[in-house]
Amino acid sequence: MLTSDTDAYYSPAHVAEVVAETVGRSHLNSVVDSHCGRGALLDAMERCFPRVHCAGIDLDVRAISHLRRSRPHWTLVRGDSLSQATWTQLRPRLGASVDVAVLNPPFSMGQAKGLEISYHGQTIRGSLAMAHVLATLQHSNPTRIVAILPESVMFSELDKPGRAILDALYHVEIEEQFKNSTFRGARVNSVLVAMDRLKTPRIKSLSSNAETLHSKIKIIRGGLPCFEATETRKGLHFVHSTDIRRLVHGYPLSKLIKVSPFSRGVTSGHMVLLPRVGIPKEESIDAWYSERPIQLSDCVLALQFASADAAEEGADSMRQNYQSLAQLYRGTGARYVTLERLSTWIDASGIK
Repeated sequence: MLTSDTDAYYSPAHVAEVVAETVGRSHLNSVVDSHCGRGALLDAMERCFPRVHCAGIDLDVRAISHLRRSRPHWTLVRGDSLSQATWTQLRPRLGASVDVAVLNPPFSMGQAKGLEISYHGQTIRGSLAMAHVLATLQHSNPTRIVAILPESVMFSELDKPGRAILDALYHVEIEEQFKNSTFRGARVNSVLVAMDRLKTPRIKSLSSNAETLHSKIKIIRGGLPCFEATETRKGLHFVHSTDIRRLVHGYPLSKLIKVSPFSRGVTSGHMVLLPRVGIPKEESIDAWYSERPIQLSDCVLALQFASADAAEEGADSMRQNYQSLAQLYRGTGARYVTLERLSTWIDASGIK
């Protein structure tokens, strides 16, 4: 069962104003915030559009009680916005659709690696924030959505199925990147996303999770977490992201520890090593060769080339396109890159 997270990182006043300005309409009849908290986003909307009908949902009984006293003209429901029952309470006043939804949904998921999201009879996996976006879409059918979202919603593999749904129904655009200090008490990378409903939905397949890899460059993802690495005299040398810089500058592989190999992330030959987590340093991008098989940690990617010349040319192209390479690394917390994003970038950059 889907449940909300209290996640009380409320929208600062200046962020709420940016959200209202991004709505960009001359007239509004209705607006909904499905996780309204203290009402900052709806307040900003009401200042910009004095006659708009504001509707809000929140799980926090104190927040809703306060808003009912201070904003008696709003339609407010105390409940879980991921529950159909909550929307059933709201719908008599809200109607079948609204002009705009403004959102700052919960970001945190604790130790969870995703949850099941039900959307119009289909079930996908995604983040808690994506679950809130899709629930709002399903139950209020907004013409426009303006949402503060964790950056990972727009880039992670986890939320790829959810993005496919959004892309089929809305024109989606990132309007602004917020600093990771925007929300008091949290250090998160977040973005402001605007979505406009399409007149004609696009037809897209939502079932494909296949990763597209470059046809000539083999991308090897490491597989052994550091905490699971067991040192042994007869294993394979273990390469972690912290080793990349010194290896490409001549540090002997023989000085790295040996570990029992994992089933994924064993490679050898001509390659360029990149961190999977953490933005790479430009000076660490260089061709490197290992005659013997090595075990990559789960924080390392190896781009494997057919020859030394190809690896040198590939590394040179990556350095020349360093800024766009660094921008591939996204994430709500630690910056990371996916195989799909990296492969697409390799194709676009013409690296062979």
